[in-house]
Amino acid sequence: MKDLTKAHRVVAMAGTIIMVVLSLAAPSGSTYRYSFLFLLPLLWGVYALRYRLHLRPFHLGLFASALLLHNLGVFGFYRQEFWRISFDTYVHFYFGAVCAALLRQMLAGAYDLKAWRLWVAVILGILGCGAIHELVEWGSTMLLGPERGMLKTLADDPYDTQKDLLNNLLGTLTALTCAALYHRMRKRPVSGLPRNTDNEPSSNRRGQITASSGS
Repeated sequence: MKDLTKAHRVVAMAGTIIMVVLSLAAPSGSTYRYSFLFLLPLLWGVYALRYRLHLRPFHLGLFASALLLHNLGVFGFYRQEFWRISFDTYVHFYFGAVCAALLRQMLAGAYDLKAWRLWVAVILGILGCGAIHELVEWGSTMLLGPERGMLKTLADDPYDTQKDLLNNLLGTLTALTCAALYHRMRKRPVSGLPRNTDNEPSSNRRGQITASSGS
């Protein structure tokens, strides 16, 4: 992969600045006041592994945007709905899509997985990570209580965990479908354009000239 360290660093620095500003905007006593202390190691950890994960700046930007979307909880968005859909639904869907894009990039680049094997590996990987995250949410609420824990809807929505995993899955399928369509469009030949023979071997061009003269 081409050395894109400078572009990767710009993306990581921009994400860091925005994340710190959002955290400082949280009201006193909010659980998001120091959220950047937990989110920034994730961002810079992915940055450090960018070449092993075969990530381009675009992928790192996607990951930073997902962390920033979560950090909008400083404004109380997790208790609000947008277009009759809870903010938590958007976050889990987007995290599923972003993490699926990163995992797909890594598995395709490092292990050359393709077709249905790549889809199965990404889906299982994202659902597995999503399940671990749900356990962490539950554990934080059991330890810190419903006010400070990550899981806010134990009584209000007993199916919160299942909904979160479903949104992770839907986001994953969306990312895989978009990636498949993108790569298919890149491989599709453009019709109606003249053939460029400047870079062909001279023997091939002589053969074409001989065939045309003979006819």
